[in-house]
Amino acid sequence: MKQSLGDRPDRMQPARAARPGYRGASAWSLVLLYLVLVLAPLALAAIGHPIASRPVVDQIASALGMTAFAAVLVEFLFNGRHRWISGRIGVDRTIRIHRRVAYVIVGFIFVHPFIYTAPDGVSWPWFNAADPTLSIGGWSLATGLGAWILTAGMVLTALDRRQLPGTYETWRLIHVGCGIGLALLIAAHAFTASGYSAQLPVSGYWVLLLGAAIVTLLEIFVLRPWRQRRTPYVVQTIDRIGDRTWALSLRRERSGRAHKVMRFLPGQFAWVKLGRRAFATRDHPFSMSTASTESTTIGFTIKEKGDFTDGIGDITVGTRAYLDGPHGHLVPDEQPVPAVYIAAGTGIGPVLSHLRTFLAEEDRRPLTLIYSVTSDSSVPHRKELDRMAEVLNLTIHYVVQHPTSWWHGAMGVLDGHLLDSCLPQHSRGEYRYFVCGPPLMVKSVRAILRRLNVPSGRILTGS
Repeated sequence: MKQSLGDRPDRMQPARAARPGYRGASAWSLVLLYLVLVLAPLALAAIGHPIASRPVVDQIASALGMTAFAAVLVEFLFNGRHRWISGRIGVDRTIRIHRRVAYVIVGFIFVHPFIYTAPDGVSWPWFNAADPTLSIGGWSLATGLGAWILTAGMVLTALDRRQLPGTYETWRLIHVGCGIGLALLIAAHAFTASGYSAQLPVSGYWVLLLGAAIVTLLEIFVLRPWRQRRTPYVVQTIDRIGDRTWALSLRRERSGRAHKVMRFLPGQFAWVKLGRRAFATRDHPFSMSTASTESTTIGFTIKEKGDFTDGIGDITVGTRAYLDGPHGHLVPDEQPVPAVYIAAGTGIGPVLSHLRTFLAEEDRRPLTLIYSVTSDSSVPHRKELDRMAEVLNLTIHYVVQHPTSWWHGAMGVLDGHLLDSCLPQHSRGEYRYFVCGPPLMVKSVRAILRRLNVPSGRILTGS
């Protein structure tokens, strides 16, 4: 089914509601900062008192160990949900980067003890190195071996969490706890094994990074929940809107300290806690689906897909809620840049936030929505979307995977031929493309758009 109607593109909104500032460092500045923080101990060691008598392989081994230690500590900072870090590149991307960096850290830690030179007759180099500047044994040996074993355990349990017993929340707490334990073990190993870490510039740098990691943990688990406790929300409505799909609406809690509803940009998301305790660790990320101009409520579109979400329909009106946000980079251009939305599943949530905001602001930029659904008999928000197409400059393509016999619109999966037929036929490079949905769908659609000559910089993704 295709619907298109709306005013001419040159009729833009007469006024725009004030939006919160869009914060976040650029990707290149974050890469540069990361490299500086991770490589700084090597520079400090070289500037200080380099141990010239050490064999080259020993220098490399020490460099690997120091770089891995710095990266472990920097990961606490870069994955602390800080908007100045993830605001522009997106939290989902920082998580993916975290996973890739973890493999590098693991490689460095695993190789580090094995390439030190050893005296004649010694078969296990981490027991007794030939380097006289190192003190390998006792406490330094125990902590190094403990860090090595803990690293292996963290990698194995993170490869496919779904195969493990227990909930995601339990795994997350264990993962964070193991990360803290790994940092402490490496710190103890570095300070007791002597070498470069015995020098004041390097040891001082370790103290600074350890302090930054501790502050980040306090912010996440103490200060942030304390602020959330002072600004609670309550569930206003919870309605089924499709197959295993729910619309959750929160309003500010008036019985506690008065506060305004969280200000956000269209397409952003928040971590949501539902229950009595702000200090609970059970929170989940959901995209806001309401307009950013809404001043009384915040809404989310949630699909049952395991763990917490399977019980979303059991939530009762009046349940207290706490929000950590806003986060995310899936926001529209401030200027009236035309946009294409390709959504599947609950990926329609951030798209709704865009469209509802455009509707409230009378924004007439050209819009195309390609919405993939399982069945045409139950399309979340379809009536509202059809009404929007009558007001906004919006064209809608519903793509049904398993249609009924009477369906005459687009059918099947989002492949290259289907997308090519639904996308605007002219000036595709001038559009902004938002791809929202399950990770595999997002990856596939992004690759197809690139093959259709859509510039990579014009594509924003979220899952």
